[in-house]
Amino acid sequence: MTEDNTLPPTAAPLESILKQKTTLHESLETEDKILFTGLDNSGKTSIIYSLKREISQIALLKPTRQAQRQIFKYLGKQISEWDLGGQERYRIAYLKEPTKFFDKTSVCIYTIDIQDFQRFDESLSYFSDVLDQFKKLEINPYIFIFFHKADPEYLKLNNVHIRGKLVDLKDQIRKFVNEEFEVTFFETTIYELWSIISSFSQILLRLYPLSELLDQTITEFSEKVEADAAIVLDQNSLVIANYFKDEASKGTIQNSTPYFLTLLDSLDKNSGNSQEMNINRGEKQYFITRFTLIKSAGSIYLIIMRDLSKPVIPPNEIEAYISMLYSLL
Repeated sequence: MTEDNTLPPTAAPLESILKQKTTLHESLETEDKILFTGLDNSGKTSIIYSLKREISQIALLKPTRQAQRQIFKYLGKQISEWDLGGQERYRIAYLKEPTKFFDKTSVCIYTIDIQDFQRFDESLSYFSDVLDQFKKLEINPYIFIFFHKADPEYLKLNNVHIRGKLVDLKDQIRKFVNEEFEVTFFETTIYELWSIISSFSQILLRLYPLSELLDQTITEFSEKVEADAAIVLDQNSLVIANYFKDEASKGTIQNSTPYFLTLLDSLDKNSGNSQEMNINRGEKQYFITRFTLIKSAGSIYLIIMRDLSKPVIPPNEIEAYISMLYSLL
């Protein structure tokens, strides 16, 4: 990549990106089906609530009854989200009507409660049944295993024991998959929101090629304003694009992001007029702003982390980058 500080912020990179945008938009209106499944009490619905930052509602959750379906948009793309209740009687019903529940699945998120050792065999058995339905329907969705309830305190007390269990689970799952499906593993917990945000974002980015262009734009922008890290998230706290100067910067901004989002939401409830914040913490300065895309049903968040010694980012640089996001999305 060549540097040319004489160009206006939206010039060369945006021009080349927009040439690719037309063909990409031809596929934007198609609907992808994301299937959440697994045993009852494995945490499927709590994951969905966490993505929407409705954590206060998790304690009030009751077991999901049958199949719950909702539509949401991610980067302008329609996502059909299916939450299949995991009680045995429902699982039996799903397997009897595979076309209704499993057909046209783009992504299967299978959740396993890693704290419930007694049900591992039952969970593996049902996972095998789900794979059989995909084979019968002749579809090949991405498979993502969420080893859920990987709570920090629990892992701290049981780390050695649970690591052995997870190795065994992965080996058995790979045998079931038998290279017929692409399988990826994540450890998630509602007590570390980033574990869910980052996992689900990676899943959606697999479905959406435009993410590569968005990552390119945020990298160029971050380097221009000398940022250590930057993240763009949608209204569901899902990562649209990110940039990290190094692993230390990555860890710092990932740990701080849920705090800033919650703080911005809290300020909104009190003032109703907080669209951006500048915060200094330690040796870092953070710029957090929220804006609404014309085609979006909700807000987009931009969080930038830089050294405290750096001068404040000129407003026109922020405006130029946001304009680029408008153009792409």
